[in-house]
Amino acid sequence: MDLMGIIVWLAVLVSLVVFILMVVKSVKSWGALHTTLLILLFLQVWSFLFFTAGVASRRNGYMRAYEILKKKVLAKEIEADAARWGDKVNPNTDDLTRYVPVTNELNRLLIERGRVWRGATLGQINAGEATLQLAMNRVGAAPVAAGGNGADAAAPAPAAGDSGLAPQTVVHAFGESTDPRGLLPTSYFGEFLVTESSNGVVKLKPTNSLTKEQQDAISSGSFASWAIYELMPLDSHSVFSAEGSKTDENAIFGRMDSNELATLLGIDPGLATAVPTGLNVKDAIKSRVLQSYLNDGGRPPEGTPPEQVYMRVEFLKDHTIEVDSQDQRIATDGGYYDVNGRSVDARLKRGEDGAKIAFKTEDKIVFDSTTADELVKQGIVKVLAPVFVRPLNDYEYAFRELRRQITLSTQDAKLIERELAEMQKSQGLADNQVRLGQDEQSKLGMDKAQYAKENEVITAEASRLNDLLVSTRSEVAGMFQQIQAMRDRIVSNQKALADAINSATATNP
Repeated sequence: MDLMGIIVWLAVLVSLVVFILMVVKSVKSWGALHTTLLILLFLQVWSFLFFTAGVASRRNGYMRAYEILKKKVLAKEIEADAARWGDKVNPNTDDLTRYVPVTNELNRLLIERGRVWRGATLGQINAGEATLQLAMNRVGAAPVAAGGNGADAAAPAPAAGDSGLAPQTVVHAFGESTDPRGLLPTSYFGEFLVTESSNGVVKLKPTNSLTKEQQDAISSGSFASWAIYELMPLDSHSVFSAEGSKTDENAIFGRMDSNELATLLGIDPGLATAVPTGLNVKDAIKSRVLQSYLNDGGRPPEGTPPEQVYMRVEFLKDHTIEVDSQDQRIATDGGYYDVNGRSVDARLKRGEDGAKIAFKTEDKIVFDSTTADELVKQGIVKVLAPVFVRPLNDYEYAFRELRRQITLSTQDAKLIERELAEMQKSQGLADNQVRLGQDEQSKLGMDKAQYAKENEVITAEASRLNDLLVSTRSEVAGMFQQIQAMRDRIVSNQKALADAINSATATNP
């Protein structure tokens, strides 16, 4: 019994005691009739109060049950809403245990992907044309994901006698390998044109020349079967996450499995932990590609372009964002979002209930850098941590571009080989010229040595002759001085003799 019930029963008990006291005190002055009527009236009133108390007690019980049921209903509504939509606060989190995210993912894989024929066996390859037997009896094959998460449900196989592949249809072929989860497409064979289709047997012809890697993969015979896709599978952030992994602040798309990614990309798993150095450009490119997938949803590595850096933010106050545009397009119109990022595709709209997303204080979500900066300037959010988000790939364009680059590279390689042959020929001529020059240099060296010897002899002889010349000059100079002195004496003697003769002549005429 609750407090209200106790109070009611105490009031009834007190009134009963008061009534008895009053009856005892007034019974002497009242008559028997008055006393009897008063007692009957009190009993009626007391009975009414008794039943009223019972009704109030039962009502309180019903109200308590109502409140309990109301809380349970509200909890069930919240649970049902969460089971239907997942985490509305963080739409970037793909909770594939919820109805709407699972439905959206299934629609994305089935509708956007187009039809798929799995488990086709290769009959023969003749002049580049492959003959395949479709798996006619494999209706409702086990769903297998191209990315390994088991969400890619296989389309039902066609009925007997009708492959569903019309001639002149362009398809994409993959090689399937066995896995504990089923058959997984693990190698891209290329783009093919259906040339013939009859009773589950189709003939495929490449739309362009296949690369050497594709030719080797097809001729290797190491694949259990072929998978034929009407459209190239779409890229996704969550499709490459490890099965069963949970999203957290350091991995908003879940934990990436390096071994499975390396297998799907055909890359050595060792390139996931170390960037190759040196001139091995091919391994360096593979390493960057693998690490971009592994880092998706995590902390940005050093040197990440700004457009690939998103921000994980926390709301500082309540905020509402409109996610559905007033415009509406269908799948054939093209385009999913308007210039403000709001959904225009009818398949992506959340409807009237979800046209606006309400965020509360302390809610956390990931925005692109531009949006995050704008909300930070408005004082609505604060940045918690940067997040690396790799750009999604258009695999159909990527494979075509890869094949085009490989073709150009092959042509360039042929040109380089031809130019290299010419260079080798020129190098041979140059080497021959070098050898001739070396022989000539050797002869010139010998001549130089002989010249050095002769020069040494000539220098010694020149030095001797120079010394002889110096000594001869000294002797000649001495003799010249002697001759000069003798001439001076002769001149002096001649003058003296002439003077003597002249004197003698003068005295004896």
